Amino acid sequence: MDTEEIDLNKDGKINNLEEAAYERKAANRRKMAWVSLIALISSAFCLMFLVSESRIEKIKDILDFYWIALGSIVGAYVGISTWMTKK
Repeated sequence: MDTEEIDLNKDGKINNLEEAAYERKAANRRKMAWVSLIALISSAFCLMFLVSESRIEKIKDILDFYWIALGSIVGAYVGISTWMTKK
Protein backbone atom coordinates (compact mmCIF):
# COMPACT_ATOMS: atom_id res chain seq x y z
CA MET A 1 0.00 0.00 0.00
CA ASP A 2 1.48 3.31 -1.11
CA THR A 3 1.29 5.87 1.71
CA GLU A 4 1.35 8.82 -0.71
CA GLU A 5 -1.89 7.61 -2.27
CA ILE A 6 -3.58 7.23 1.11
CA ASP A 7 -2.31 10.45 2.70
CA LEU A 8 -4.89 12.87 1.30
CA ASN A 9 -3.81 16.02 3.14
CA LYS A 10 -0.07 15.30 2.61
CA ASP A 11 0.88 15.76 6.25
CA GLY A 12 2.91 12.53 6.37
CA LYS A 13 0.45 10.81 8.70
CA ILE A 14 -2.42 8.51 7.82
CA ASN A 15 -5.44 9.03 10.03
CA ASN A 16 -8.56 6.90 10.30
CA LEU A 17 -10.54 9.10 7.91
CA GLU A 18 -7.93 8.78 5.17
CA GLU A 19 -7.66 5.03 5.65
CA ALA A 20 -11.44 4.65 5.54
CA ALA A 21 -11.61 6.68 2.31
CA TYR A 22 -8.96 4.45 0.74
CA GLU A 23 -10.82 1.30 1.81
CA ARG A 24 -14.10 2.64 0.34
CA LYS A 25 -12.39 3.32 -2.98
CA ALA A 26 -10.93 -0.18 -3.04
CA ALA A 27 -14.31 -1.72 -2.17
CA ASN A 28 -16.05 0.27 -4.93
CA ARG A 29 -13.48 -0.87 -7.50
CA ARG A 30 -13.99 -4.47 -6.41
CA LYS A 31 -17.79 -4.12 -6.68
CA MET A 32 -17.47 -2.57 -10.15
CA ALA A 33 -15.35 -5.50 -11.33
CA TRP A 34 -17.79 -8.06 -9.89
CA VAL A 35 -20.82 -6.35 -11.44
CA SER A 36 -19.04 -6.25 -14.81
CA LEU A 37 -18.18 -9.94 -14.59
CA ILE A 38 -21.75 -10.85 -13.65
CA ALA A 39 -23.08 -8.70 -16.50
CA LEU A 40 -20.77 -10.49 -18.96
CA ILE A 41 -21.88 -13.93 -17.84
CA SER A 42 -25.58 -13.12 -17.58
CA SER A 43 -25.71 -11.38 -20.96
CA ALA A 44 -24.01 -14.35 -22.64
CA PHE A 45 -26.46 -16.70 -20.93
CA CYS A 46 -29.46 -14.61 -22.01
CA LEU A 47 -28.25 -14.40 -25.59
CA MET A 48 -27.63 -18.15 -25.81
CA PHE A 49 -30.93 -19.29 -24.38
CA LEU A 50 -33.49 -16.47 -24.39
CA VAL A 51 -32.95 -14.32 -27.50
CA SER A 52 -33.62 -15.39 -31.07
CA GLU A 53 -30.86 -15.38 -33.67
CA SER A 54 -32.54 -12.72 -35.78
CA ARG A 55 -32.45 -10.27 -32.90
CA ILE A 56 -28.83 -11.09 -32.12
CA GLU A 57 -27.89 -10.33 -35.74
CA LYS A 58 -29.34 -6.83 -35.37
CA ILE A 59 -27.29 -5.96 -32.27
CA LYS A 60 -24.10 -7.96 -32.82
CA ASP A 61 -21.95 -4.86 -33.50
CA ILE A 62 -23.05 -3.22 -30.27
CA LEU A 63 -22.52 -6.45 -28.35
CA ASP A 64 -18.88 -6.56 -29.42
CA PHE A 65 -18.23 -3.16 -27.85
CA TYR A 66 -20.27 -4.08 -24.78
CA TRP A 67 -18.24 -7.22 -24.10
CA ILE A 68 -14.94 -5.48 -24.81
CA ALA A 69 -15.81 -2.70 -22.36
CA LEU A 70 -16.90 -5.04 -19.58
CA GLY A 71 -13.98 -7.38 -20.18
CA SER A 72 -11.60 -4.43 -20.02
CA ILE A 73 -12.97 -3.39 -16.64
CA VAL A 74 -12.56 -6.89 -15.23
CA GLY A 75 -9.12 -7.33 -16.78
CA ALA A 76 -7.88 -3.97 -15.57
CA TYR A 77 -9.03 -4.70 -12.03
CA VAL A 78 -7.35 -8.11 -11.95
CA GLY A 79 -4.16 -6.77 -13.52
CA ILE A 80 -3.84 -3.72 -11.30
CA SER A 81 -4.70 -5.70 -8.17
CA THR A 82 -2.01 -8.23 -9.00
CA TRP A 83 0.49 -5.49 -9.77
CA MET A 84 -0.26 -3.73 -6.47
CA THR A 85 0.39 -6.90 -4.47
CA LYS A 86 3.77 -7.34 -6.19
CA LYS A 87 4.76 -3.71 -5.56
